[in-house]
Amino acid sequence: MHQAEDQNHAQANIREERWTVRGGVQVTLRTARAADWAGLRTFVDGLSRESRYYRFLTGGPVADETIRQFVSHRPDRGVALVVTVDEAIIANAEYVVNEDGLADLAVVVADPWQGHGLGRRLIQRLQQLARAACVRGMRGDVLSENRRMLAIMRDCGFSARRNPQDALLHEVSLMLADARKAPARRADWLARDWFTAG
Repeated sequence: MHQAEDQNHAQANIREERWTVRGGVQVTLRTARAADWAGLRTFVDGLSRESRYYRFLTGGPVADETIRQFVSHRPDRGVALVVTVDEAIIANAEYVVNEDGLADLAVVVADPWQGHGLGRRLIQRLQQLARAACVRGMRGDVLSENRRMLAIMRDCGFSARRNPQDALLHEVSLMLADARKAPARRADWLARDWFTAG
């Protein structure tokens, strides 16, 4: 089966899930929708300067285009998820498969909800979805000072190393599939630097 078909199948199999987080609060995990744009704008604008910096590498405003890309992702190239409480978005997570068959992942949790286990669960859910889509591996860039996220990534099975091109970043990675079974590189997939492109 072609990887894009595997990816579409994995995306189609994402059902709304109810999770109980620390403190006994019920949250809902679901796929991001085009109608989520305003909710995501509110969510991103509500992040602390530090959380925006850790996720978007800027403490300032996040461009509308960045949010638009999240809600208009292509299911054949990745997964975009949101976590809600009473319809308010409190976390988002995504991966986008690059031309090498590796999923670039990113996760951010609203400040009041950090420390409740959401980040870890989102990373684990992305891993499950990537495996189901026969993605070869996952990778991400984490600011070296974001020790909490580096610890979570290691706990989720990722290895971490200082990025040779940027001393302020650590690259985290996890191989999911045997490279001999992984699909060939596709020219129409996103470039490796998609998440950091200005």
